[in-house]
Amino acid sequence: MLIYYEQSVEPVEFAVNELATQLTAKNFQPVIKRKIRDLLLPLSAPAIVISWARDHLRDITSLSDEGFRIDREGNTVFVTGKDVAGAMYGTLDLAETIAVEGWDAVHNKVENPYKAFRGIKFNLPFEPYDTGDPFVQNIETCLDPNFWCELIDFLARHRYNCLSLWSEHPFHMMFRLNKYPEACPYSDEELHRYQELYHTIFNHARQRCIQTWVITWNIRLTPFVAKALGLPEEVGTMQPICERRFRGMNGLPDLSRRLTSTRQHLEVVKDYFRECIKTLLMTYPELTGIGTTCSEEMTGDAPTRQQWVADVYAEAVRECNHIVPFIHRTNQSNGKVTVEHFVGQYPGPCYISWKYSNAHMYSHPEPRFEELWNAWEGVNLEEQKLIYTVRNDDYHTLRAGDPEYIRAYFKGMDKPWVHGYYWGADGYIWARDFQHVPHRHITWRYDFEKHWFQFQLLGRLGYNPDVPDSHWEKVFAHRYGKVIGPLLFEGMRWAGKVIPPVNRLFWINYDFQWHPESLISYLGFKTILDFVDASPMPGVGTQRLRDAIAAELRGEELPGESPRDIIAQLQQAQEKLQEIIDSLEEQLAPEERDDEVGCTLLDLQAWRCLAAYYRLKFSAAAALVRFELRQRESDREEAVALLTDALQEWRQLAEIGASHYLPYRMVRSKYTFGWSY
Repeated sequence: MLIYYEQSVEPVEFAVNELATQLTAKNFQPVIKRKIRDLLLPLSAPAIVISWARDHLRDITSLSDEGFRIDREGNTVFVTGKDVAGAMYGTLDLAETIAVEGWDAVHNKVENPYKAFRGIKFNLPFEPYDTGDPFVQNIETCLDPNFWCELIDFLARHRYNCLSLWSEHPFHMMFRLNKYPEACPYSDEELHRYQELYHTIFNHARQRCIQTWVITWNIRLTPFVAKALGLPEEVGTMQPICERRFRGMNGLPDLSRRLTSTRQHLEVVKDYFRECIKTLLMTYPELTGIGTTCSEEMTGDAPTRQQWVADVYAEAVRECNHIVPFIHRTNQSNGKVTVEHFVGQYPGPCYISWKYSNAHMYSHPEPRFEELWNAWEGVNLEEQKLIYTVRNDDYHTLRAGDPEYIRAYFKGMDKPWVHGYYWGADGYIWARDFQHVPHRHITWRYDFEKHWFQFQLLGRLGYNPDVPDSHWEKVFAHRYGKVIGPLLFEGMRWAGKVIPPVNRLFWINYDFQWHPESLISYLGFKTILDFVDASPMPGVGTQRLRDAIAAELRGEELPGESPRDIIAQLQQAQEKLQEIIDSLEEQLAPEERDDEVGCTLLDLQAWRCLAAYYRLKFSAAAALVRFELRQRESDREEAVALLTDALQEWRQLAEIGASHYLPYRMVRSKYTFGWSY
């Protein structure tokens, strides 16, 4: 098999190597790479020709940026990109088709990106927003360049084009300031190691057509930086949000707010951050963009906070004259104030970032918070582009993936002002799999490999939401076999249907308040009394449990999705998962349980227990409300019976979890999570 392409372009070389691997696996040998300038048409031998706009080989009028087309003419396949990224994606698409379905399945197709910006939100474990095992256990992994190269390659294969790195204060690991040299606590040798790491990340991402962004939480310092600025070390102390809330609940003074105000109004702090931004951009010219937020560690009204960010970040970019795009998160401001007080002052392109589903992307595919909070009132959305922050702080341990839900979720973003999205978690990073016990069924190194299906869905469907379920069925069949693969796909699909109805009936906005996989918040485990008084997700038409039961006893029926509907959905997921588990148990040979399939089967069993537990607990909550309202002993007895059954499901869940997962200290709630704890 001959492959003609421009061999000096790294993204295309990467994709061609993937293609050559798959051709070799299908016995197309030898695979011979040739330069595009040596191409003479027509070709008699089977060949693949990879080009993009500058080569003027094929028509590209149907393509947009990063789009591609594949045309088959006899034994010659032409892969044509609008640009280098499109050529890379088209070649990767061809490689996947050959791997999963074979050469004969290659057919003509045209694909253009649905959303221009498709990214990952990765909270760095260095000076993180909060602390816990997901960060502590991943420091060494995130200092390893090989981890980043493998992650970036994985992201490129699945159509991501953005990697955003979030840190409270990344600067001291990235350079030494001439003006404030003591703000970097490392030796020259240590600093060089860290700088090489960041250069590797940014350059390798560029070689995969992936943008890189460094995003901070505005004025967060560290004690050693405060000292270097001639300030008391306490000015740089960050009190975790859960600790602040605990102090507030117990009548203790929140000293961090006073320190925040101090930092915000010190000229030396402003000057320090300006120097950091300028030095960041000059030290790392390969960095694509920067960003911050005007919330968390700031005081004052929205215009005051926005002006601080403009005085520091916008002014620094202007002073060094190295203009890069900016992402400005607005979770504690509003769009109009952001546009008036920052966007208009920033010298380059500026995107407003918005938490699309707050912390719970697995809830409803069309969240309504923008409308409920009048987020864009007074903003000209024909001029201002948005990037959605998509947060999965719903589940991090168990595998799941529902293409139907993700497809609908992305199609809900079909708004001309939405440039794209990045997704991730505040309380977790998918780096080293620190949760799993040492077990022979571990066939992966990193958490993003374990959760490969979720990552694929959130990249590929952001590029093309019309990829059908049949594609994923073939991927699973290729990965796990024609019998087991389709069963695992169905299992993952139904597992992905458990959390969304739970979040719609039991809604709490933020990750430290609610983690559905564990039922834990910073206040502890969510009990039946929490469920009795739960509020539903706002704006999507789900009824409040207490209101629905009161209406039921009055002989009325409220409009919208009822608790009964939610319970029915959970029962259906439980039953479907049980059917799939039974089929897998019947089909799997003993030796097949000692690899990824066996681990996935345990996850499906855990999801079945979790679906049953939620179904029973919601049903018990409904029975308790009936008991409250009409004082029938039979309602109380029903609630007790349901909770007793729920306890049995939880015990089974705990046994399954303990068989192959370790407990870990959660970042946002500060509790140890393991269903057996």
